Amino acid sequence: MGNFILKKNVKLGKNVTIGDFSKIESNVTIGDNTIIMDYVKLMPGTVIGDNCKLDDYVNTSGYCKIGNNVRIKRCSMIGQAVEIEDDVWIGSGVTTTRLKYPSIKGKEQKEEWILIKRGAMIGSKALLLAGITIGEGAVIAAGAIVTKDCVPGGVYIGCPAKFVKEI
Repeated sequence: MGNFILKKNVKLGKNVTIGDFSKIESNVTIGDNTIIMDYVKLMPGTVIGDNCKLDDYVNTSGYCKIGNNVRIKRCSMIGQAVEIEDDVWIGSGVTTTRLKYPSIKGKEQKEEWILIKRGAMIGSKALLLAGITIGEGAVIAAGAIVTKDCVPGGVYIGCPAKFVKEI
């Protein structure tokens, strides 16, 4: 283990590696055999399963759940209200949102969860908008903007992402 910051009430599993200059805030849970690379920031309420790897510069906004055997590549932002099931691969620079629209003064928005089901693959620089479900084994192309639910095993490309075929 290197030069990093661990706040109060962080739960670390067995054989966890944390890279240099990473910051793990309070009330974060990291499972067994998980690797956190350099410059990662995990906000309060983040839960990460076993056998995961978060590459350099990955950030969570907290109150998200990441399953087992998940790989998140460099510079991805996993916002609040995201659940990622087991065996998911997320490419570099992927961003999630918890609100569908910018806040309007005086109008409160309801936070909407994003669910990424088991075995899905999310291409680099994809944007996942609040309130969607990515079906089991679905593939989202690089650069896609996902505004609606994606069926299990479907391949989606474009802005907004459209179904193109089934795997």
